[in-house]
Amino acid sequence: MDAVRKIAAFQTATGSRFVWRGVANSEWPLYSPLVRRYIDVNGSVPVSESQLRGFEAAVLNEARGWGLDWHASGGRLAALEMLAALQHYGVPTRMLDFTFNPVALWFAVETSSTDDGPMGRVFAIDIAGRGVTRERALQPAPWWLAIPARADTEWTTQSWIWGPPPLDARIVRQQGCFLMGGMPSTIPVRSLHGIPLRAEEIRSCMSVPFTLIKYNQAIAASEGRALQGVRPRLPAFTLRVAHKPALRGELEQGFSYSFGSLFPDFPGLATYGRSFRQDAAST
Repeated sequence: MDAVRKIAAFQTATGSRFVWRGVANSEWPLYSPLVRRYIDVNGSVPVSESQLRGFEAAVLNEARGWGLDWHASGGRLAALEMLAALQHYGVPTRMLDFTFNPVALWFAVETSSTDDGPMGRVFAIDIAGRGVTRERALQPAPWWLAIPARADTEWTTQSWIWGPPPLDARIVRQQGCFLMGGMPSTIPVRSLHGIPLRAEEIRSCMSVPFTLIKYNQAIAASEGRALQGVRPRLPAFTLRVAHKPALRGELEQGFSYSFGSLFPDFPGLATYGRSFRQDAAST
């Protein structure tokens, strides 16, 4: 919670606008569902944006072949509307679920009742000025297909955020949004301990472009000190989360976060309801 406050101070000091994502295991790469499914089918991480687009096109063409790109009341769905619906029902897309709210902490600790399991992880990515325009959101085909699939374009060096319409109660309650971008490469340069990372190393841990910055920048902002160094494009913080039960209790007691408050629908009850689940005692 202290880290969230420090990142909020950095946001105020720099004019950033962070979106958040929490995951249960700190070792998991930040992959979109489309990339995870590509790996399942092909046995390897896509090495280029072109490869991922070919896989993406097959998914979209099949969805259109099923007639899923039409409103029930008539009229064709915009590409992002269709992708949001596909994502909701488990069809892989390149969009990553994020939230405008640090409620993402809950998703890093939601199923933990002891400290014995893996640490969680939270991502905070600055998307100031990276919103998808209404014109692009309403296009019948994904707008990024008009951008060349090279490694040096705005699509593969920057991520984009889209706040969908309030299609269901989950989106509203979680302040949900979707982060998307092309397969990252070595532009801009990313390094570890001063050594530039190779493209395959970058793609082993992320499938959307962003650049991690040191947490001491957030500490400096919270203390009113000058920030050191050149601010990278699309800066991001990532935090590992330990002591999950304690943090989960704080979120439940202090902010009323729970499965019922964040998944307020019939599928939420079917997935997380306790009265009829054998594993309820462990969660």
